[in-house]
Amino acid sequence: MHRLYKHFSSPHFVIALLVTTVCAWAGDRSSQSVHPLPPDVVRQTNGVYLVENHSTAGMVWHLTGQRGATVVHLDAHDDCRFVADDKLERLTPLWKTDDTDEIFRLSDLSYVSGFKVRPEETLFDLGNFIYPCMADGTVSLFIWVVPDLSLNDGSRARLKGHLVSALRLEAPPFTDHEDGSFSFPLLKGKMVVTTLTTMPILPPGAILDLDVDFFAFPRALTDIHLEGDLQWDPESVCERLAEIAPNPSLTTISASVYGGYLPLMFRFLADACFDRLVSGTYPAYARRHLETVLAMRRTAAAVPLPPAPTDAIYEPAYQHLAGLLKLIECKPTEAFAHMEKASSLSPVFRKAWLDSAEALRYMGDLEAAGESIRRFERDTGHATTESQTERVHLLRLLDRFDEAERMARELTDWNPDPHLLLLHGGVLAQMKRYAEASEAYRRVIAVHPQDHLAAYNLAYVCEQQGHIDEAIAYYRTAVALRDDLAAAHENLGYLLMRQREFTDAETHLRRAIEVNPGKATAWGNLGFVLLETGRPADAVSCFQKAVEIAPNLTKAREGLAAALKATTRATAREVAPR
Repeated sequence: MHRLYKHFSSPHFVIALLVTTVCAWAGDRSSQSVHPLPPDVVRQTNGVYLVENHSTAGMVWHLTGQRGATVVHLDAHDDCRFVADDKLERLTPLWKTDDTDEIFRLSDLSYVSGFKVRPEETLFDLGNFIYPCMADGTVSLFIWVVPDLSLNDGSRARLKGHLVSALRLEAPPFTDHEDGSFSFPLLKGKMVVTTLTTMPILPPGAILDLDVDFFAFPRALTDIHLEGDLQWDPESVCERLAEIAPNPSLTTISASVYGGYLPLMFRFLADACFDRLVSGTYPAYARRHLETVLAMRRTAAAVPLPPAPTDAIYEPAYQHLAGLLKLIECKPTEAFAHMEKASSLSPVFRKAWLDSAEALRYMGDLEAAGESIRRFERDTGHATTESQTERVHLLRLLDRFDEAERMARELTDWNPDPHLLLLHGGVLAQMKRYAEASEAYRRVIAVHPQDHLAAYNLAYVCEQQGHIDEAIAYYRTAVALRDDLAAAHENLGYLLMRQREFTDAETHLRRAIEVNPGKATAWGNLGFVLLETGRPADAVSCFQKAVEIAPNLTKAREGLAAALKATTRATAREVAPR
């Protein structure tokens, strides 16, 4: 019945402040720094910088002498979250001594994932790097442009709630604007949350900051990537940015693949946007490459490769795409050859080894999955938290639970990150060590009360322990946080049905089916609810659907027989003489 869910028009509000802020910066433009840039800058031309990890963008702003800047931040995430005063104090002398190597070491996530810097030693990362930039005056106006097409009351409330928590705001004086945007004071400056369609034209001197995961999500803060076609066309967005900021002080573009936000198949879009914003022309090859990727996503099948690129910049992406298509054809050996080439051309494409390991796990080729993990660690030169996480998943499938639990525990000892705690909890639950699993999930919720996966998994282990009321409470929390979590709706409906709360049970089972109509057990449970509430004819159709999806589902067959019998009795009563 259950399974453990596994782990993701022009406004007027800023015009006056924009003119003041941007012009103040423009007057100091000659004082830009010429310090060497951090190694994470992979391309740089005419004031446009391409970085792999978004936190490096903040270093670029510092090193090029930005002060009191306006930042237009296109991203599915705000990247401006609270940083403790002690970390800001440790950061200040490093800037004064231009110790950029140390700042990079203490901010780039690869040092944490590579077991080189403990998480508590970091100063900031790609999720909060803008906060210290506002604290020290580098940025005074931060405009977060979310991927949502528009902001309604519900989306504004959700974003405000997140910002209150992420920035530790007390009674924030949010100001709503007619176009759907809102703003509030932050540190010594101001923050605005808006959409691309409502952005005004900016005076000269603003910083454009584009995280390419803007194209990968339907709305801000969700952890579910878009399926099929993109919501925003990258070429059109670049054209819009050129209109919004025709004379930016500089532009930073980030891929943040290692942060886990951008699927590697879209990494080439960072280069495409870079080329467009440098030259004014969107590369034709990138357009063809995107057409192929979207066609592959629509059909979930292999499609013809585009012609090979003539620009070497796109060769790693081309080889990676060729490898993906070979994986779809279930040809891992040929896929590995292409991934080997991509990895040798660009280090970011080493992540393809972990992506392919995950795909091969789902395909049931565990030997090839293990080989893919080994190749990642060979190319990287060491294990990482990501490769160890993938190895835990593999060990679970091999029924080597003691090894999996030990490795997962070592990961959480190193970094009690929610994803790693969820992983450890999952292993413990699979081993039926429910009390320990419960503790892992409670640790996540204590720090991240908005984590729907932790709420769902805690509900599951409470249910296994027989704590039904608590399980129901956490399932309710999970669906409140994530209404399209079909498994939570189904399990909640099932427990409510057992408690004979049929009206509420029916609501959640119908929602589960709406989200995932292919789940036989949800159809079967809805059939039982309808049968118990005197609607046998409706129950028949539900049981028939369940049996159609899963012919061997015994309970559904039994329910169908009972519903047919009840329907016959009801019909007989209707035609009996009076």
